[in-house]
Amino acid sequence: MKDTELPIALNQCWKAATENWHLAISSIKDNAKLCQSLLQLCAAADQACAGVGSTYSLERPPDLQFHFQADDLLTPRQNGSSLCREVHPTRARVLPKMHTPWNGLTIRSLSLYLSLCTGDEVSPQWITLGSYPERESMNLLLVPWPFRIAPSQFDIAAPAKGEMKNMPDRFGFFGFRQRSDAGAVQIIQSLYTASKAEMGKIDGVVLPELALLEEEHEELRRFVLKEEAFLVTGVGRASQSAEEHDMNRVCFDIPHEAPLWQSKHHRWKLDESQLRQYSLGSRLSVEKRWWEHVSLNDRRLLFVSLPALVMSVLICEDLARPDPVGDLVRAVGPNLVIALLMDGPQLKGRWPERYAMALADDPGCSVLSLTCLGMSELSRPAQGPSRSRVIALWRDRTGTSTEIELPAGCGGIVISLSFQYEEEWTADGRRDYGEAVFPTLSGVRGIKGRPEWFEA
Repeated sequence: MKDTELPIALNQCWKAATENWHLAISSIKDNAKLCQSLLQLCAAADQACAGVGSTYSLERPPDLQFHFQADDLLTPRQNGSSLCREVHPTRARVLPKMHTPWNGLTIRSLSLYLSLCTGDEVSPQWITLGSYPERESMNLLLVPWPFRIAPSQFDIAAPAKGEMKNMPDRFGFFGFRQRSDAGAVQIIQSLYTASKAEMGKIDGVVLPELALLEEEHEELRRFVLKEEAFLVTGVGRASQSAEEHDMNRVCFDIPHEAPLWQSKHHRWKLDESQLRQYSLGSRLSVEKRWWEHVSLNDRRLLFVSLPALVMSVLICEDLARPDPVGDLVRAVGPNLVIALLMDGPQLKGRWPERYAMALADDPGCSVLSLTCLGMSELSRPAQGPSRSRVIALWRDRTGTSTEIELPAGCGGIVISLSFQYEEEWTADGRRDYGEAVFPTLSGVRGIKGRPEWFEA
């Protein structure tokens, strides 16, 4: 048989499908033969795409021509990535898949390696990093910068012309003004050097939402990439005129790769309870509801494929909303989801844990949320003592959440992740033979800072 020929059984399934083009979708369920044929075609396509979108394993050489074509289809284009040639990506996309649901049966239970994504509101960008070194574990340096935030950094933002003409007076826009700090990059560099001395290696540096200005990011980026580590950080810029919006994006920098970035997909809404929680009532009236003044025009979602795992990064509310990115994340099931926040302490029972639990339970993502120390300390608890130094939270499929607290006198935390492999099954009984990767938290260590870093 030639490589381009279908097996006889699949030819018969395809024939059954083409003979029934005229059927309405609602009537397919009444045709048992057609249903069986469609399921077999789906299973065959899924099995043929094992390993697509991932770096190649030396133990199991791929069909190079097939994988090269798949990589070409996944290369980010104007309309984003998709493995499907025949259907325009604004109608539906086919992307690689990392996890099949463990709990319950859904349409996502029918495949191990392919995901079906509908809707065109967000453009997924799939980045496969073949040159990145393979590892069985990972050390990430978490720096909750900035260490200080003041209420004066929040202010009323003037809407662009015509932007609020149909909105009631009880709504308005707010902006956040980052403070330029000449020592920011030096502080993070010193924490990296100290953490590398303690741990032996640091694979990546992670900072929260709106942690850096553009010029600070560029300086830190050069340092981290020179160290052969990756950098994930929130970057912001305040608008310079009423015709502009504030910028709020995540930058993902990887050694030997072009810079990657994506914007925030959801505006933060400050209501009365949050204004009181963060002591912002003197800056923004508690009688109004305030929307973050950022643009939502450029909606893209990065999936970065490293050896052994696929990572995705979300900004604050993007973690909590099923649309436009939540359903896309759930369909692909990235092994590791990092949520960059500007939020209060990352305590069990708060909203980041609830939404991290949802992704950890189905499809099985490991989720890390990280906020800045400045915003966490600005937050006043409704009751009980403040636990503002709980700056991160880890949740994975084991069913437990781990609060990550910044020890006194420390400026950063190194978390160690181990990669565990488990077997996953489809609803039709196919298995992946233990290829599904689950990052688990295997260590937490504080990295000492200097006392003057934490002075007002």
